[in-house]
Amino acid sequence: MAHLLAVVGAAGGPRQPNKKRESSTTEENAMLAVRVSEDEMEQLAAEYNEWRGRRDGISANIDVSYSSMFQFLAYLARGGYFHQLALACGIAKSTAITHVHDVADFFASTASPHIKLPGLPELPALATPLDVHNVVLYIDGFIVKIQRPDHAGDAFFCGRHGKSCDSINVQYITDKFGMIRHVITGMSGATHDKTAAGWSADFIGFLDNLPAGYVVLGDPAYRGLHARVITSYTGANLTPDQVNFNNSCTRLRQIVERTIGASQLKWRVQQLKENRLAAKSGVLFPARCTLAAAVLHNRFTNFL
Repeated sequence: MAHLLAVVGAAGGPRQPNKKRESSTTEENAMLAVRVSEDEMEQLAAEYNEWRGRRDGISANIDVSYSSMFQFLAYLARGGYFHQLALACGIAKSTAITHVHDVADFFASTASPHIKLPGLPELPALATPLDVHNVVLYIDGFIVKIQRPDHAGDAFFCGRHGKSCDSINVQYITDKFGMIRHVITGMSGATHDKTAAGWSADFIGFLDNLPAGYVVLGDPAYRGLHARVITSYTGANLTPDQVNFNNSCTRLRQIVERTIGASQLKWRVQQLKENRLAAKSGVLFPARCTLAAAVLHNRFTNFL
């Protein structure tokens, strides 16, 4: 991956137009929407089939597992509407709901091998010098639109300019290679990024145990989160050294922003358009969907 990034960075030339995915329609081919290869689909289906067999104590049907995995990926890629998914796959809406929820449970149960914070031996390879610090991870957040949960009122409403919707807050902590190393998800979209990040005991524990000189880089929203989290300077009268430091922070932080953009581009349900994740019974399911998107990014779809 490091070699790939070096080649892309050195290519030069005019910037190409940003990729754009239009809103899902019932006429869209579901197979085209699921942007993983056939081999990758079969690998995921086999893992899901094995997981179902262990959970239920039966010999699970691989054809059913394949169909359910396809339906879940189509749900993430097509915008989060079960009636569209059921119509495209030729099944009942209730069946689609059952299959998609079950695969979401599978991804939540098997995420830990694919998303984990680095151990101490990994830190030197992840470090990037910044002033007197060595940055090992990068943090940023975004919101994902959800259906308003029953009896929730305005608890999940985010009223920020341009983002007025019911949503959950998702935090990505990435390394310099664009791998997602930790996900914090499920809190209200109105939650401040620093509050959401501080909610993760695993992340705070990681920060507590970072050796001297190693830090995590975030934007000014994370100021005061932890002594091992550094941010850029703010204010109108910055010194030349502070301006240079801010410019360096901006260059380094683009990796987490690109990772978020790549995940949203690949799995359209995370875009703030007509899409939204089902959450009528609560936010556990949409939280698991955002975790699944991060797992898929790390395993198959990291095209940074």
